[in-house]
Amino acid sequence: MSRREPEAISKSDSVVATFTMLAAVLLFANGLEADDPPMLRTQRVTFTDAKSVTRTIESRVLLEAQDGGLLLEGRDGRLWNVTPKQLQKREATEDSFQPLSAEQLGEQLAREVAEFGIKTPTQVVVTKHFVVCSTAGRVYAEWCGSLFERLHDAFQAYWKDAGLELREAEFPLPAIVLKDRTEFADFATKHDRPDAAQAPGYFSEPTNRIILFDLTAGQNSTPAKTAGDIRRKLEASPFNVATMIHEATHQLAFNSGLHTRYADNPRWLTEGMAMFFEVPDLDSRSGWKTIGRVNAPRLKDFRETLRSPRESLPLADLIRSDASFLNADQSRAAYSESWALTFFLLKTRRDDAVAYLKSVQRKPLLIADTPEDRLREFQTTFGELDTLERDWKKFMSRQGK
Repeated sequence: MSRREPEAISKSDSVVATFTMLAAVLLFANGLEADDPPMLRTQRVTFTDAKSVTRTIESRVLLEAQDGGLLLEGRDGRLWNVTPKQLQKREATEDSFQPLSAEQLGEQLAREVAEFGIKTPTQVVVTKHFVVCSTAGRVYAEWCGSLFERLHDAFQAYWKDAGLELREAEFPLPAIVLKDRTEFADFATKHDRPDAAQAPGYFSEPTNRIILFDLTAGQNSTPAKTAGDIRRKLEASPFNVATMIHEATHQLAFNSGLHTRYADNPRWLTEGMAMFFEVPDLDSRSGWKTIGRVNAPRLKDFRETLRSPRESLPLADLIRSDASFLNADQSRAAYSESWALTFFLLKTRRDDAVAYLKSVQRKPLLIADTPEDRLREFQTTFGELDTLERDWKKFMSRQGK
């Protein structure tokens, strides 16, 4: 299985789908005050969603257009774009907005799994920051929760050391872990789209959920019964762990303030960060431990695509637009260059990288930058591209030797 599969759906879900909806929202978003704080009171809103399902949710309003269009955030952390045509009813309440408790979120995730036609009984594992709803058994769910918690602590510590204070997630972080690929494909198709079923896992930016399946479950193998069984099974394919870390990093980044959901986060940046953290550690009992090591598969792709005129991607194109991630001839270069650029900037110009991240954090919701804006913002921090690109490629030529 290609390591590029999870990324394709991860960002197809978290960026392409987001900005497909964004295109429609922007038609009625003129006059939004993007810096206004979210409303503190819970509102009960009834609307018809994109799949023609009528829903009533308790939410807070993040943005409101002059014509009545809404960007809502539910108590489970899910974001909803509601156009005036979709909106049916809106009621103010006297209740302060409160996220669901971990136990309430676990119950909701279990209902979602059942509503999407999954017959296998679910088990819910609650950790300090995560809620894992799983049909893969408690042992695997607990192992996933432990892995996610190690990532959380390492992620927060890394950015604190870099001088970037992140917040703790406001909502419990949801993960749905299915028992095998067949069940995952069925759920992913109904939860998102048919192409979601081709990935071994993804992060859904609108719903704020990680969707995974038991990566130790082969066609002819029995489920792992202990944490030791899980480690032994994953040793044969350590990049399965990288997939989990990659998607969980997306979730942490969008819930800690590193990135902002429904703002125009450059895709090279969001993917580069996930790949910076995903590197497997074959010497660790968990399969993952170290942040920011050379990512050997990405480095290999980077060097190969630089030598391919058909695949090679100019740095300016990577910065200006996300289009290369959707181009079959350039997607490998887009991902590998995103990792290599992030790696280079964090290793050699970390203070500047933090300053750039802070500028991206200030982007308003539901407003797309022009290609020129993106390039200008990048060059304001890092300088002219010709000099940067020369230093970048020279630095990368010394890696992995």
